[in-house]
Amino acid sequence: MSDTAKPPLNRAALGTGFVWAATLLISSKFIFSFQDVIIKLLSGTFPVHQLVFVRGVIGLPILLVFIHFDGGLRTLKTKRPWFHFLRGSAMFGAFIFYYLAISKIALTTGIALFFTAPLFITALSIPILGEKVGPRRWAGVGCGFLGVLIMLRPGMAGFEPAALLALASAFFYAASQVAARKAGATESATVMSFYANMAYIIVGAAMWFVFGLVDPPAGADSPVLAFLTRPWAMPTPLEAAMMGIIGVIAAIGFSIGTQAYRLGEANRLAPVEYTTLIWATILSAIVWSQVPDVYTLAGATVIMAAGIFVLRREHRVQKKPFSKRGIFRYR
Repeated sequence: MSDTAKPPLNRAALGTGFVWAATLLISSKFIFSFQDVIIKLLSGTFPVHQLVFVRGVIGLPILLVFIHFDGGLRTLKTKRPWFHFLRGSAMFGAFIFYYLAISKIALTTGIALFFTAPLFITALSIPILGEKVGPRRWAGVGCGFLGVLIMLRPGMAGFEPAALLALASAFFYAASQVAARKAGATESATVMSFYANMAYIIVGAAMWFVFGLVDPPAGADSPVLAFLTRPWAMPTPLEAAMMGIIGVIAAIGFSIGTQAYRLGEANRLAPVEYTTLIWATILSAIVWSQVPDVYTLAGATVIMAAGIFVLRREHRVQKKPFSKRGIFRYR
């Protein structure tokens, strides 16, 4: 036993810190929900890669400000540029698939399916990180995908194939997060966000070039396929302002989310992430008069419960939270 007395644990201070962290994270999720609304509104006029490109361009100077206060430009030096580009490309894929999905399906459905990311992270951690996953976490993963089946009802009249794009988004997002975890603590969240943002710009510009050269594929009259392949368009002043707001929302949401995870532990904040579903449901009802049916609510509840269980179980097994960066902070 040490002769040095440990200071008493200030539970009141810890509780206050968590309240502030949760409040900031709820605010971050609320702000990001408006980004989804704007993109869904613009999806009938502009291609998805143009929106992601513009988001990246507008977010770049704001990210550079964060980098200035997080160690300066010297922190951008890395020995693994291809790792950052590939991870950023995975993030780009996650955004593309998610935005394509919500152009067709309700926001509540898209976000609930996106929340399967922790389930994919558990599965990908085995081949990529060499982790061992016990039967309890596998049971949680199985329950989560049971929730997916409840929501999608494949083979029934209410099945919407575009919902599978949200699952693809969750998979690519999970891959990017597992890659970040494999990189260890050598890169800050701000630096990884910078390189991911550069990937948005580079890949978005490449897609503009490719789709500008080729004719629209057969079936491009489909809203989802048109959202992917249509050429870039010149926005009106109102549309340009809406695009600008997307970039500002991304930067502000990132900043608030960063502060939330600095104040609170990721494993305790995990349930707070799911408040996004509340905002999405409210905004969908206001803007499009869309109200989730009983299957969506039941499936989303199962997915949320499974995701929280998997994250908490991982924390208990490893004796540490998944990450101080959190799971869904870059959405």
